[in-house]
Amino acid sequence: MLSDLWDDKTRTALVVTSIASGVFAVGMIITAYVILGHDINSNYASVNPANIEIWTDPFYQNYVRVIEKVPGVENAEGRRSFGIRARRGDEPWQGLSLVAIDDFETSVINQLEVIEGCAVPGKDEALINRDFMNDTGFQVGDEIEIELPDGTDHNLMVAGLVTDQSAAKPDPESSANVYITLSTLRSFGVEPYFDRLLITVEGRGDNAEVIARIASDVEDRVERHREVYRIEKQLSTEHPMVDMTLAILGVMGALGGLITVLSSSLIVNTLNALLTQQLRQIGVMKLIGGLSYQILGMYLTLIVAYGVIALVVAVPAGAAAGYALASFIALLMGAVLQGFRFIPAAIAVQIVIAFLIPIGAGFIPVNRGARTNVRRAISNYRPDAQSTGLGFLNRMTSLFRWISRPVLLSIRNTFRKQGRLLLTIFTLTVAGSVFIAVFNVRASMEGVMGQLLQHFLGDVTITFSEPYQVTQIDHALSQLPGVAGVEGWAGTGGEIWDENDDPVANISIVGPPQGSDLIDPEIVAGRWLMPGDKKVLVVSDSIYAYYPDLKPGDTLLIKIPDIQEEEWTVVGVFRFVDMLGDPLAYTNFNTVADLIERPNEATSFRLVTKDHSLASQRDMVQLIDRYLNDRHYLVGGIETGAARQQDATQAINILVVFLLIMAVLTAFVGSIGLTGTMSMNVLERTREIGVMRAIGAVDFMVMQSVIIEGLVIGLMTWVLAIGLSFPISTLLLTIVGKAMMGSAMSLTFTPLGIVLWLVIVIVLSLVASIMPARNAARLTISEVPAYE
Repeated sequence: MLSDLWDDKTRTALVVTSIASGVFAVGMIITAYVILGHDINSNYASVNPANIEIWTDPFYQNYVRVIEKVPGVENAEGRRSFGIRARRGDEPWQGLSLVAIDDFETSVINQLEVIEGCAVPGKDEALINRDFMNDTGFQVGDEIEIELPDGTDHNLMVAGLVTDQSAAKPDPESSANVYITLSTLRSFGVEPYFDRLLITVEGRGDNAEVIARIASDVEDRVERHREVYRIEKQLSTEHPMVDMTLAILGVMGALGGLITVLSSSLIVNTLNALLTQQLRQIGVMKLIGGLSYQILGMYLTLIVAYGVIALVVAVPAGAAAGYALASFIALLMGAVLQGFRFIPAAIAVQIVIAFLIPIGAGFIPVNRGARTNVRRAISNYRPDAQSTGLGFLNRMTSLFRWISRPVLLSIRNTFRKQGRLLLTIFTLTVAGSVFIAVFNVRASMEGVMGQLLQHFLGDVTITFSEPYQVTQIDHALSQLPGVAGVEGWAGTGGEIWDENDDPVANISIVGPPQGSDLIDPEIVAGRWLMPGDKKVLVVSDSIYAYYPDLKPGDTLLIKIPDIQEEEWTVVGVFRFVDMLGDPLAYTNFNTVADLIERPNEATSFRLVTKDHSLASQRDMVQLIDRYLNDRHYLVGGIETGAARQQDATQAINILVVFLLIMAVLTAFVGSIGLTGTMSMNVLERTREIGVMRAIGAVDFMVMQSVIIEGLVIGLMTWVLAIGLSFPISTLLLTIVGKAMMGSAMSLTFTPLGIVLWLVIVIVLSLVASIMPARNAARLTISEVPAYE
């Protein structure tokens, strides 16, 4: 058995690769899942994240001490945060958030982890937050210019790059943070007060009910003297981007299970061929006294040897790939892993798969072969050598006499080993259906992107640091060449309260102008806004996470800062991405403007340009920036619509990348199956090929015979894969939809995956057939009789 293992390296490589592919995939996914599940949340808890964050009126350090005395509060700290613009040299301005901290050395909440440089900035120095969602491009040692909301300019030196896991959220409105000390803020002439209150609760911070109760007590205390504008609650043991992680790992887990199934079919095919080929050797062993259990033990030992070799290859490779995958996802989330390590659970599952599946797949053919009597084993008779189905094929091929006989022979040979053919078809069909399904899911997610982008249709978005009359800005910007239209958008934030006057969730309320062409959401229930609507909302479907039975016509009790809570009527629900945060709602512009006592005023304006290209948008940003600054408008930020769209779709793009990676992996597994089948078919047809050579078949004819057989198999699986891709697409899309949107997404079927898989399956068929075909063509007539 050991000699056979070493001498037939091609067969050994096929069996080992078949086993190792499934073992590798399972090990990679389990390793990534365990490391992420432990390290991400553990690392997040280690930075002592705020369990409660409250936006309120200005306060000072002495008020922080008052909040710390609230029962259940462990620590409390103040922060000052507001939007600024920053740039390096003559580069374009970037919108950032400036965060002022009193003392970096004594701060214990939302601790920063240093990537490069120092952890404590000095006077006129800053730390810059960097993660996948927010990368300014600034480096340690750069001198950057910042513009405050009052229009004044100041210079800061970048002293360090850090990660802030509390800021790592898939929010298209988020921006990178710039951290400075209160003394630096004071040197800018800005009042050094706090406007955000960060609180951690006693204990581990892993009880949502306890956090909610303490948050309510703190909110009651704060509201005695000042207004609460927003409140957020977060577990210490749950990273803010955990939903995105679950979506990625859910998809990969489903595909990893399919890869394992494909691997098992490859093993069954290969071992069946092995036992069929060695049936005579089994007969000889039994002839000289070998017992059935001895032969069974020998072959099971050989299978175990295959599993051991596969484990040696797949365990370290799976661990390395799993850690690399976990590291990449951690990088996206601004987290730090605790280092590479082997996961015992992954190794245990890999050992079970490496031994249980091959032994389970090989036991029946091995046991059948071991119990075969001597006469049958050493004779030329093979019970599965012929099939009654070939008679039907013979009759069918007689109808196509215009096709050359070698081609007809190749088609007939395709169906000669029907059991092996079915397993090969199953393997390649599932691989192809997964590949096509990935592109269907990708197209469906692009549809979601398209729906999301309907909320960011402006070519240029301008945010001012103070409100301006809509007519004033419209008149000013409409004079610029290339501007086709200007819209002022109102907005405010609030809280949804329940019947007990307890906060349920934060809500962002946006007021587009009546008849706006810059928004086109997908309405899933009810209707869109109509002229004259008062106190009505069209809310995102993420509201179903809090009110699963909400219907158009129902009311929500909403509390807006400085305003008594009121009931708003929900007239419609639109589709949105649940993982992007709090519920979003639209109402008429005048409703919001009157509510916040800024009639016909806005701080956000969206422009439509005559040229919608990215280059034109960038030129318009530069032109508008100079124009507004020359007229002393206080600009908070200007960005292109393309940039907003890119930020809004970052999280979805990450999932698309992982889907494509898994598609390639399934295609690889399918190619192994086809390669193994073609190699085994050629080996079993060695004598037949020798006869063909003896009667005058040239090398080209022999190779053509094998290649056509591979193409027939490939094209059959391509047709079947198209049909199977529908349920697999639905399964994958359900997993992604539940994690990202809280609901199922509609399936979009694209021909791109079908066409690409057709190309791939033709290439795979050619590659899988050419090497066995060349080996067959090289056989000399004298070698054939000696072949066994």
